[in-house]
Amino acid sequence: MSAASHCFFGIAYVLYFLSAIGYAANLIARGKDRSRSVFFAAAFGFASHTAALILHGLVEGHAPFTTLFESASFLAWALVLIFLVVDRSYGLSSLGALAMSMAFLIIFAASTLPPNGHDPLVAKNHSLKIHIAMSLLGYASLGMAFCTAVIYLLQERRLKSKKFALGWKLLSLEDADVLANRLAAVGFALLTMGLITGFIFAAREWKGFWLVDPKVVTSMAAWSVYVAYLYTRDVCGWRGRRTMLLLIAGFIAVLAGYIGVNAADVGRHAYRPRLFGSAFTKPASFAGEALGRFGLRAVAEKPRVSVASRKHAGENTRCFFLGTG
Repeated sequence: MSAASHCFFGIAYVLYFLSAIGYAANLIARGKDRSRSVFFAAAFGFASHTAALILHGLVEGHAPFTTLFESASFLAWALVLIFLVVDRSYGLSSLGALAMSMAFLIIFAASTLPPNGHDPLVAKNHSLKIHIAMSLLGYASLGMAFCTAVIYLLQERRLKSKKFALGWKLLSLEDADVLANRLAAVGFALLTMGLITGFIFAAREWKGFWLVDPKVVTSMAAWSVYVAYLYTRDVCGWRGRRTMLLLIAGFIAVLAGYIGVNAADVGRHAYRPRLFGSAFTKPASFAGEALGRFGLRAVAEKPRVSVASRKHAGENTRCFFLGTG
């Protein structure tokens, strides 16, 4: 990372932290509403973050989401972008306490990761760029839907307990339900496009049973939860707490795929050095990787040979299948 992009990234880091504290303080404290000044702090942080992403992309010569550091940074950037649009439209300062805290935690995690080591395949493959960008933008929109769902549940509990100490501008339950639905619909559309472009790429470039890749499985699980949410809300007429719980469950599934896969270092989607370069452009099949872990790599890598050919070559069949031939 260049010195300039590092500087802009640091400014965004500080302003996101201050914005999260400012929105939380504005939510709890009594007195004058200071959400407007906090909004400008978040906006300046977003502008600085944008400059950092652009400079980093120009220096590195690739899209700003090809490493785990860049991916997390881009996700935080997208989350703040959506929040600023929502806050500008609805004036919902209470949402900022959650949204900016989430953005700060993501950018904090990104700051602990190495910024280099990008995958050259992403830089060359435009469909893969679209897949990653759509997925991350979808995650951000679904993350905002998650924050809105949490605000809804807090507001519902607040109204039932008749405690009105918190909040300058908490949305009404009806408005929160509508906003969460819009964010979820946008996020679902982006996630769907990300899945489709990812499937197209995987079917063309990958071999083996890529549908059982851990990230694919968790992504499909999250997608299914949002299908259930949209169906129960728009077709069955569900409203309120049940739909908010579905939004929360869906985002937990998203996090399980995004964080869990990389933390466990499993599957082809994990950002790790051994997947960069030629090892990524010609990945082994899923079955081959599994067999290799059990000492049967020869079965996965060695071409199939007929029984007659093995007998002719004098090859011991038993040793071949044990991976020692």
